[in-house]
Amino acid sequence: MFVAACELNNLSRAAERMCIAPSAATRRIQLLEHDAHTPLLDRTPHGVQPTAAGQTFLRFAREILHLVDRADHLLSEYESGLRGYVRVASSSSVLLSRLAFDLSRFAAAHPDIKLDLDERDTEATLEMVRSKQADIGLVVSGADTQPLETFPFGGDRLVLGVPLSHPLAQNDKLRFVDFVGEDFVSLGHGTAVRRILAEQARLLGAPLKVRVQAASFEAMALMASQGLGIGVLPEPALRPVKAAYGLKGIEIDEPWAVRNFVLCVRQVPELDPPAQRLLSFLLTA
Repeated sequence: MFVAACELNNLSRAAERMCIAPSAATRRIQLLEHDAHTPLLDRTPHGVQPTAAGQTFLRFAREILHLVDRADHLLSEYESGLRGYVRVASSSSVLLSRLAFDLSRFAAAHPDIKLDLDERDTEATLEMVRSKQADIGLVVSGADTQPLETFPFGGDRLVLGVPLSHPLAQNDKLRFVDFVGEDFVSLGHGTAVRRILAEQARLLGAPLKVRVQAASFEAMALMASQGLGIGVLPEPALRPVKAAYGLKGIEIDEPWAVRNFVLCVRQVPELDPPAQRLLSFLLTA
Protein backbone atom coordinates (compact mmCIF):
# COMPACT_ATOMS: atom_id res chain seq x y z
CA MET A 1 0.00 0.00 0.00
CA PHE A 2 2.72 2.46 0.94
CA VAL A 3 4.54 1.76 -2.37
CA ALA A 4 1.39 2.58 -4.32
CA ALA A 5 0.82 5.75 -2.31
CA CYS A 6 4.36 7.01 -2.89
CA GLU A 7 4.26 6.32 -6.61
CA LEU A 8 0.82 7.85 -7.17
CA ASN A 9 1.37 10.85 -4.83
CA ASN A 10 -2.34 10.56 -3.96
CA LEU A 11 -3.67 8.38 -1.13
CA SER A 12 -7.22 8.30 -2.50
CA ARG A 13 -6.11 7.00 -5.89
CA ALA A 14 -3.71 4.58 -4.23
CA ALA A 15 -6.53 3.28 -2.03
CA GLU A 16 -8.77 2.88 -5.06
CA ARG A 17 -6.09 0.91 -6.87
CA MET A 18 -5.67 -1.35 -3.82
CA CYS A 19 -9.49 -1.73 -3.46
CA ILE A 20 -9.60 -0.34 0.07
CA ALA A 21 -11.19 2.74 1.63
CA PRO A 22 -9.08 5.93 1.87
CA SER A 23 -9.51 5.85 5.66
CA ALA A 24 -8.06 2.34 5.75
CA ALA A 25 -5.13 3.49 3.63
CA THR A 26 -4.49 6.41 5.96
CA ARG A 27 -4.63 4.09 8.97
CA ARG A 28 -2.09 1.72 7.42
CA ILE A 29 0.31 4.59 6.79
CA GLN A 30 -0.12 5.79 10.36
CA LEU A 31 0.68 2.31 11.68
CA LEU A 32 3.80 2.13 9.52
CA GLU A 33 4.91 5.55 10.77
CA HIS A 34 4.24 4.47 14.36
CA ASP A 35 6.42 1.39 13.92
CA ALA A 36 9.14 3.41 12.16
CA HIS A 37 9.03 6.18 14.82
CA THR A 38 9.26 8.80 12.04
CA PRO A 39 7.01 10.36 9.38
CA LEU A 40 7.13 8.53 6.07
CA LEU A 41 4.97 10.97 4.09
CA ASP A 42 4.73 14.74 3.82
CA ARG A 43 1.07 15.72 3.53
CA THR A 44 0.37 18.71 1.28
CA PRO A 45 -2.83 20.20 -0.20
CA HIS A 46 -1.84 18.65 -3.53
CA GLY A 47 -1.20 15.12 -2.29
CA VAL A 48 1.60 13.31 -0.52
CA GLN A 49 5.34 12.99 -1.04
CA PRO A 50 7.68 10.50 0.65
CA THR A 51 10.08 11.91 3.23
CA ALA A 52 13.74 10.87 3.23
CA ALA A 53 12.78 8.03 5.57
CA GLY A 54 9.88 7.23 3.28
CA GLN A 55 12.21 6.95 0.30
CA THR A 56 14.36 4.49 2.24
CA PHE A 57 11.28 2.50 3.22
CA LEU A 58 10.09 2.53 -0.40
CA ARG A 59 13.39 1.14 -1.64
CA PHE A 60 13.24 -1.78 0.78
CA ALA A 61 9.55 -2.32 0.08
CA ARG A 62 10.28 -2.61 -3.64
CA GLU A 63 13.01 -5.15 -2.93
CA ILE A 64 10.62 -7.19 -0.79
CA LEU A 65 7.95 -7.07 -3.48
CA HIS A 66 10.56 -8.05 -6.05
CA LEU A 67 11.56 -11.10 -3.98
CA VAL A 68 7.93 -12.12 -3.45
CA ASP A 69 7.21 -11.76 -7.16
CA ARG A 70 10.36 -13.68 -8.01
CA ALA A 71 9.50 -16.51 -5.64
CA ASP A 72 5.96 -16.70 -7.00
CA HIS A 73 7.19 -16.97 -10.58
CA LEU A 74 9.87 -19.51 -9.76
CA LEU A 75 7.49 -21.73 -7.80
CA SER A 76 4.90 -21.53 -10.59
CA GLU A 77 7.55 -22.46 -13.13
CA TYR A 78 8.70 -25.48 -11.14
CA GLU A 79 5.08 -26.61 -11.02
CA SER A 80 4.68 -26.20 -14.80
CA GLY A 81 8.02 -27.76 -15.68
CA LEU A 82 9.86 -24.53 -16.54
CA ARG A 83 13.24 -24.02 -14.95
CA GLY A 84 13.85 -20.30 -15.27
CA TYR A 85 12.39 -16.83 -15.71
CA VAL A 86 14.14 -13.70 -16.98
CA ARG A 87 12.66 -10.21 -17.25
CA VAL A 88 14.05 -8.03 -20.02
CA ALA A 89 13.34 -4.35 -20.68
CA SER A 90 14.41 -2.71 -23.93
CA SER A 91 14.11 0.48 -25.90
CA SER A 92 12.38 0.20 -29.28
CA SER A 93 15.58 0.88 -31.20
CA VAL A 94 17.50 -2.04 -29.68
CA LEU A 95 14.51 -4.34 -29.98
CA LEU A 96 14.09 -3.61 -33.69
CA SER A 97 17.76 -3.68 -34.55
CA ARG A 98 18.72 -7.05 -33.08
CA LEU A 99 17.22 -7.96 -29.71
CA ALA A 100 14.02 -9.53 -31.08
CA PHE A 101 16.11 -11.86 -33.27
CA ASP A 102 18.50 -12.71 -30.44
CA LEU A 103 15.69 -13.47 -27.99
CA SER A 104 13.98 -15.66 -30.57
CA ARG A 105 17.14 -17.75 -30.95
CA PHE A 106 17.63 -17.95 -27.18
CA ALA A 107 14.02 -19.05 -26.63
CA ALA A 108 14.38 -21.77 -29.25
CA ALA A 109 17.59 -23.04 -27.62
CA HIS A 110 16.24 -22.78 -24.05
CA PRO A 111 12.52 -23.64 -24.06
CA ASP A 112 12.67 -24.23 -20.31
CA ILE A 113 13.42 -20.54 -19.63
CA LYS A 114 10.53 -18.08 -19.82
CA LEU A 115 11.27 -14.60 -21.15
CA ASP A 116 9.21 -11.61 -20.06
CA LEU A 117 9.88 -8.65 -22.39
CA ASP A 118 8.86 -5.02 -21.79
CA GLU A 119 9.32 -2.46 -24.57
CA ARG A 120 9.91 0.90 -22.87
CA ASP A 121 11.67 4.17 -23.59
CA THR A 122 15.28 4.59 -22.49
CA GLU A 123 14.58 6.26 -19.14
CA ALA A 124 11.86 3.78 -18.20
CA THR A 125 14.07 0.83 -19.19
CA LEU A 126 16.91 2.00 -16.96
CA GLU A 127 14.55 2.64 -14.06
CA MET A 128 13.13 -0.88 -14.40
CA VAL A 129 16.61 -2.34 -14.03
CA ARG A 130 17.55 -0.05 -11.13
CA SER A 131 14.32 -0.86 -9.25
CA LYS A 132 14.65 -4.62 -9.90
CA GLN A 133 11.59 -4.76 -12.13
CA ALA A 134 13.86 -6.12 -14.88
CA ASP A 135 16.96 -8.31 -14.78
CA ILE A 136 18.47 -7.03 -18.04
CA GLY A 137 17.94 -3.71 -19.83
CA LEU A 138 19.03 -2.63 -23.30
CA VAL A 139 19.21 1.02 -24.34
CA VAL A 140 20.92 3.43 -26.70
CA SER A 141 24.13 4.79 -25.18
CA GLY A 142 24.19 8.38 -24.01
CA ALA A 143 21.80 8.19 -21.07
CA ASP A 144 23.00 8.09 -17.46
CA THR A 145 23.32 4.38 -16.65
CA GLN A 146 24.84 4.75 -13.16
CA PRO A 147 25.13 2.71 -10.99
CA LEU A 148 24.46 -0.17 -13.37
CA GLU A 149 27.03 -2.44 -15.02
CA THR A 150 27.06 -1.95 -18.79
CA PHE A 151 28.28 -3.93 -21.79
CA PRO A 152 28.51 -2.95 -25.49
CA PHE A 153 25.69 -4.39 -27.60
CA GLY A 154 26.18 -3.26 -31.20
CA GLY A 155 24.32 -0.28 -32.61
CA ASP A 156 22.42 1.24 -35.52
CA ARG A 157 22.20 4.35 -37.71
CA LEU A 158 19.58 7.09 -37.70
CA VAL A 159 18.16 8.22 -41.04
CA LEU A 160 15.78 10.95 -42.13
CA GLY A 161 12.43 9.74 -43.45
CA VAL A 162 10.56 12.12 -45.79
CA PRO A 163 7.72 11.68 -48.31
CA LEU A 164 8.91 11.18 -51.90
CA SER A 165 7.11 14.44 -52.78
CA HIS A 166 9.00 16.47 -50.14
CA PRO A 167 11.63 18.96 -51.44
CA LEU A 168 14.28 17.27 -49.25
CA ALA A 169 13.71 13.95 -51.05
CA GLN A 170 16.02 15.02 -53.87
CA ASN A 171 18.97 14.58 -51.48
CA ASP A 172 20.76 11.37 -50.57
CA LYS A 173 22.68 12.88 -47.65
CA LEU A 174 22.00 15.88 -45.39
CA ARG A 175 23.50 17.63 -42.39
CA PHE A 176 21.21 18.33 -39.45
CA VAL A 177 21.43 22.06 -40.08
CA ASP A 178 19.81 21.44 -43.49
CA PHE A 179 16.53 20.23 -41.97
CA VAL A 180 16.46 21.36 -38.32
CA GLY A 181 13.95 24.08 -39.25
CA GLU A 182 11.35 21.58 -40.49
CA ASP A 183 8.34 20.30 -38.59
CA PHE A 184 9.09 16.92 -37.00
CA VAL A 185 7.20 13.78 -36.17
CA SER A 186 8.88 12.33 -33.10
CA LEU A 187 8.62 9.86 -30.25
CA GLY A 188 8.20 10.99 -26.63
CA HIS A 189 10.61 12.90 -24.40
CA GLY A 190 12.00 9.81 -22.68
CA THR A 191 13.25 8.24 -25.90
CA ALA A 192 16.85 8.28 -27.12
CA VAL A 193 15.97 9.73 -30.54
CA ARG A 194 14.02 12.63 -29.07
CA ARG A 195 16.75 13.34 -26.55
CA ILE A 196 19.52 13.52 -29.15
CA LEU A 197 17.48 15.65 -31.56
CA ALA A 198 16.65 18.15 -28.81
CA GLU A 199 20.30 18.34 -27.76
CA GLN A 200 21.59 18.82 -31.30
CA ALA A 201 18.98 21.47 -32.03
CA ARG A 202 20.01 23.29 -28.84
CA LEU A 203 23.65 23.24 -29.96
CA LEU A 204 22.60 24.86 -33.23
CA GLY A 205 20.57 27.48 -31.37
CA ALA A 206 17.37 26.34 -33.06
CA PRO A 207 14.08 25.11 -31.58
CA LEU A 208 13.04 21.53 -32.28
CA LYS A 209 9.58 21.92 -33.79
CA VAL A 210 7.75 18.70 -32.95
CA ARG A 211 4.39 18.82 -34.66
CA VAL A 212 3.27 15.27 -33.90
CA GLN A 213 4.34 13.01 -31.07
CA ALA A 214 3.90 9.36 -32.06
CA ALA A 215 3.89 6.21 -29.95
CA SER A 216 6.00 4.03 -32.26
CA PHE A 217 8.39 4.20 -35.20
CA GLU A 218 5.74 2.81 -37.53
CA ALA A 219 3.31 5.50 -36.41
CA MET A 220 6.05 8.06 -37.06
CA ALA A 221 6.49 6.76 -40.60
CA LEU A 222 2.74 6.86 -41.21
CA MET A 223 2.44 10.44 -39.95
CA ALA A 224 5.42 11.51 -42.04
CA SER A 225 3.85 9.92 -45.14
CA GLN A 226 0.78 12.11 -44.57
CA GLY A 227 2.87 15.27 -44.66
CA LEU A 228 2.60 16.02 -40.94
CA GLY A 229 6.37 16.33 -40.51
CA ILE A 230 9.66 14.63 -41.23
CA GLY A 231 10.99 11.85 -39.04
CA VAL A 232 14.39 10.82 -37.74
CA LEU A 233 14.32 7.12 -36.97
CA PRO A 234 16.56 4.05 -37.00
CA GLU A 235 17.25 2.67 -40.45
CA PRO A 236 15.99 -0.82 -39.43
CA ALA A 237 12.65 0.75 -38.46
CA LEU A 238 12.26 2.65 -41.74
CA ARG A 239 13.41 -0.12 -44.08
CA PRO A 240 10.33 -2.39 -43.93
CA VAL A 241 7.74 0.42 -44.27
CA LYS A 242 9.25 3.04 -46.57
CA ALA A 243 7.96 1.48 -49.80
CA ALA A 244 4.43 0.99 -48.43
CA TYR A 245 4.29 4.55 -47.07
CA GLY A 246 6.05 6.26 -49.99
CA LEU A 247 9.00 7.49 -47.97
CA LYS A 248 12.64 8.03 -48.79
CA GLY A 249 15.44 7.35 -46.32
CA ILE A 250 18.14 10.04 -46.38
CA GLU A 251 21.52 9.55 -44.74
CA ILE A 252 22.20 11.98 -41.88
CA ASP A 253 25.79 13.15 -42.23
CA GLU A 254 26.46 13.61 -38.52
CA PRO A 255 28.59 11.61 -36.04
CA TRP A 256 25.65 11.29 -33.65
CA ALA A 257 23.58 9.51 -36.32
CA VAL A 258 25.69 6.38 -35.70
CA ARG A 259 24.57 5.05 -32.34
CA ASN A 260 25.83 2.43 -29.92
CA PHE A 261 23.70 0.18 -27.75
CA VAL A 262 24.46 -0.92 -24.19
CA LEU A 263 23.22 -3.83 -22.14
CA CYS A 264 22.66 -3.02 -18.46
CA VAL A 265 22.35 -5.10 -15.30
CA ARG A 266 22.54 -4.17 -11.64
CA GLN A 267 25.39 -6.57 -10.81
CA VAL A 268 26.26 -9.73 -12.71
CA PRO A 269 26.74 -11.91 -9.57
CA GLU A 270 23.27 -10.83 -8.42
CA LEU A 271 21.57 -12.37 -11.46
CA ASP A 272 19.81 -15.72 -11.20
CA PRO A 273 21.37 -18.53 -13.30
CA PRO A 274 18.75 -18.19 -16.10
CA ALA A 275 19.45 -14.45 -16.36
CA GLN A 276 23.21 -15.09 -16.38
CA ARG A 277 22.69 -17.62 -19.17
CA LEU A 278 20.76 -15.06 -21.24
CA LEU A 279 23.39 -12.39 -20.51
CA SER A 280 26.16 -14.66 -21.74
CA PHE A 281 24.15 -15.56 -24.85
CA LEU A 282 23.44 -11.93 -25.75
CA LEU A 283 27.04 -10.85 -25.29
CA THR A 284 28.37 -13.61 -27.51
CA ALA A 285 25.60 -13.69 -30.13
